Order: sequence, then C-alpha cells, then structure tokens
Amino acid sequence: MFKFAFIINLPGESPASFSRTYETGESASRILATGSDEMTKDTVKKLAEEGYELVNFCGDFDDEMTKGYYEAAEESIEMMHADYFPKEMEKLEAASSLKEYGIIIIAKGTEETYKMKMDSPECNVSISFVKDMDQAKTAACQLVGGGIDFIELCSWFDKEKTEAVIEAIGGKVPVGSCGKIN
Repeated sequence: MFKFAFIINLPGESPASFSRTYETGESASRILATGSDEMTKDTVKKLAEEGYELVNFCGDFDDEMTKGYYEAAEESIEMMHADYFPKEMEKLEAASSLKEYGIIIIAKGTEETYKMKMDSPECNVSISFVKDMDQAKTAACQLVGGGIDFIELCSWFDKEKTEAVIEAIGGKVPVGSCGKIN
C-alpha cells in the first residue's frame, strides 16, 4: 500500500489534534498539521518509521525547511512543498483572507471523489481526493464555488496539470502545487 502524507503548518495544532486519513485498497493518504519546526521534524521521522513514501508540505514550507525534514527522516521519504507561479503568488499575497484552504490529492484506488473537511481556529481545510485530472478540475471548481480562498495540489500536479486546474477555475483563486512547476 502506498503511504502519502500532506503536512500543513498550523500554529497551535499537532498531529494529535489535527489529523485524518483516507484509505483505499491501494493507498493511505494522511492530512495532518504541525505547529512548529521541531514538531514537523519529529513527525516526518515518525512517518518514515511507519513506512510513508511521500510527504507534501503546504506553501508555508520552503526549500531549506523541506531539505531539513528530508535529512531528519534520514532521506527515506521523498518530500516536496507547495510552490506558486509568480502570478499565482501575487494573487495569494493580495488575498484578503486565507482562512478557507482547499487541497486536491490524487489517491491511488479512488474511483469517486472523496471529500473531507478539517477545521481549526486558524484555518478551515477542505480536501478532495480524486483519481484523475477530470475529477481534479471538477473538485477545484467545487472548492471555488464553496468559497475557498486558495488551493494547493499534491505533487502529482506538474506544471501543465497545475495550469489546467488554474484554467478550469478561471484563475478565480490562487493555486499552488507540490509538483515541479518551475
């Protein structure tokens, strides 16, 4: 079974207070929050021990931080953080609110889109687990229609796939991706 984690930086939260897992017969996708650098290091070490193969980080994490977590996990897990095209970063920085956060993840073994919501005082997170690009575009449109402030995509979304999601929503909210977009 493929094990994937998406880590969000949320002050005041921890994996004990903010964590959910979506499982199919082929994959387990865990969404969780950490509130400090040390907590994130401890979390990735634990994920490595539990056999996770891939970790994505939200856009609050940068290259240097991701490299440090990769080393903390003894280079046993592939790790990437969300990044934005320059135009998308301008939209993100100009946003009046980042309280409503959307995440789209490709999950092996998913047939129909699976949605979950996780709320905290800092941020409300809506996650859509999808099987392909068509479902991802539909999920992005639904997130925007539901009032999301910004969207981040898992590392499956390369430059072209990220651009397709941005186009599908008409550029209405900023979109970042953990995939290689630059």
